[in-house]
Amino acid sequence: MRPPAPSLVRPWLAHALPARGPRVQARVRLFASTSATRAEPQKVPVALISKVRAARPGTPLSLAKSALVAANNDLDAALAWISKQAAESGAKKAEKLASRTAEQGLVAVAVLADGTGQVGVRAALVELRCETDFVARTDEFRELAEGIARSLAYFAEPTTANSASASLTKLDTTNDLVLETPVVPSPARVAALAESGNSVAAAASQETVRSSLAQIVSRLGENIRLHRAASISLEPGLPSSSSSTTQPRYLASSYLHASKTPADAAASGVQSGTLGGLVLARLAAFPDGTARPETTEVKGLLRALARQVVAVPTESVRATAASAAEGEQSLALYEQPLITLAPSPKFEFEAGSKVADVLAKWSELRGLQQGQGLEVVEVARWELGAAEADAAE
Repeated sequence: MRPPAPSLVRPWLAHALPARGPRVQARVRLFASTSATRAEPQKVPVALISKVRAARPGTPLSLAKSALVAANNDLDAALAWISKQAAESGAKKAEKLASRTAEQGLVAVAVLADGTGQVGVRAALVELRCETDFVARTDEFRELAEGIARSLAYFAEPTTANSASASLTKLDTTNDLVLETPVVPSPARVAALAESGNSVAAAASQETVRSSLAQIVSRLGENIRLHRAASISLEPGLPSSSSSTTQPRYLASSYLHASKTPADAAASGVQSGTLGGLVLARLAAFPDGTARPETTEVKGLLRALARQVVAVPTESVRATAASAAEGEQSLALYEQPLITLAPSPKFEFEAGSKVADVLAKWSELRGLQQGQGLEVVEVARWELGAAEADAAE
């Protein structure tokens, strides 16, 4: 049997309702409605969703769409909305996971300016820890470790290069100045953003070290923390008033054992692995008439010294009372046999010589007196999982 038409039901309802009271009348009126007014869902252009996901890789499609709806299709506002949501969620999750052991992770080294070409030195070291090796091997974790190192090197407070200031500065990883440092995108991500039509500055401005850590905790569900960090920024030396000399130049070089960074990305000066080394050296002023070494030659020598620091446990440049027990391998770089550079026709020295003797020979071949050539100022050797006492150094 076909139900009666609405036009026939309504007169009967109107006749029957008065005797049933106002509450029943209201319910039946709602039941008898033939149509309901509903707001049309806002349309979100697919191109905008793609831009959100390009700016924030790993963002779920539904989240990107929800952010654009909440931001009325404003890209920058949508990115800020996602950052806020992820930061709040990640902060809560990080608080719950903070007591869990985090012994895996990566050491990242960034050398954005190595001192050649009179550009000064900008470098940083960081150790980012997580709970499992599975997370440590993900590209997302690696890129965050490298991004933090890149950012701390880029934003390091510059000082004029001199013997007193030419050293790594340990950073407090709980300090707001460190945690609120903007995360500088990698060259690969900058290219991807430009290709997708996104504003690089707008995308980068949404992320800080703090928010990035919160977001990766939210997505991966592990205790992830910045364990330690250090940076150095030296302005290039300026010519002195004398026309015959210039100021000493500071140079930096790094090396990563078992680097996890693709070769094309490593070309930007940032790498990560389980063991990293950084060498800071000073090249003395060269008097007129003395042949200055080629940049490639100096960089090659410093690269060998950085490899030496990684290959042999090294804690200092020169020997100290606690450097090593008698008969054991010295922990001082200058006391160690150089094992990472072989003699060549361009630079001949006795194989197996100590690092100090090799540097003295290098200076002698260029007509420089002892102590006036290439001198190592500081070394840093960071290994994943170092004891807390070592990490505090």
